[in-house]
Amino acid sequence: MRAAVIEELGGRPVVRDLPEPRAATGEVLVSISTAALNPADIVYAAGIRLKPTLPYVPGLEGVGRLDDGSRVYLPMAPAPHGTFAERSVARAGTPVPVPHDVSDAQALGVGVAGTTGHLALTWKGQFQSGAAGLVRGAPGAVGPVAVPAAGGGGAAGVGAAGRDRPTLERLLSLGADEIVVLENDYPDALAQAAHGGFDLVVDALFGEPMMAAIRATRMGGRIVNLGMRAGRTMQLDGIALKGKDLLSCNIGDATDADVAASFTVLLTLVAEGSIHTESETVPLADVASVWARQDSSPHAKLLLAI
Repeated sequence: MRAAVIEELGGRPVVRDLPEPRAATGEVLVSISTAALNPADIVYAAGIRLKPTLPYVPGLEGVGRLDDGSRVYLPMAPAPHGTFAERSVARAGTPVPVPHDVSDAQALGVGVAGTTGHLALTWKGQFQSGAAGLVRGAPGAVGPVAVPAAGGGGAAGVGAAGRDRPTLERLLSLGADEIVVLENDYPDALAQAAHGGFDLVVDALFGEPMMAAIRATRMGGRIVNLGMRAGRTMQLDGIALKGKDLLSCNIGDATDADVAASFTVLLTLVAEGSIHTESETVPLADVASVWARQDSSPHAKLLLAI
């Protein structure tokens, strides 16, 4: 089978012919039609959090078919059999059915990034109707999912913050009430948009801008971080944080049932037209070039046609 392979730590994937994987006890095989790139793919391949056993096939998620013909979404493919291949492996019970009226691109648009954003709202953030929320890093893959999900869940107001103004402005049509661009007067602008304090902040940035979000959160509110696009370290002001909860959301810590339930909710919103995500699909042969683009934080979901 054709597959993309990481052969050295920090290297880009190369396309090779590999033997098909075999499903062990408790696993199923999935024939992949489309796979998606994620920042976590880059982090894992670089050995930043974990040191992968080389060589391996990257790719956390994909859409394909089980051997019985069922069309499914595969989340969190177990290493070394990632989704950047014609055949991948999944733990039994983890593939989630994908309805016929949702395309591969639409399903992957609310996949790992979207589901993590939704879990940050619900599972970690304990979002409730009437709360005021903020999505930071909104121009990325999380914003087009988390913003309408919060609005549809009865938010009193939803703010969207990030660096790309045109993308932020598009989120106004998806349910954002206000946008804040990360530029000169960002902390003051965010404080004004908070109208007394956000109840919940879903943050995909971390880094230096995090303190502005903490200061704009009300006492008793929550800040849930799910990404580090602005940096992996920050200087934390304990006085500003006092009385507020700073949490981390990782899709790998949620149960299979939680992930499946979240993804299914998002598929319903996609089918209803409430969620629209931007994506670009390229052939598997171009995996090295889109890998480099993913590392530069594109404002669209990058997909591989397998």
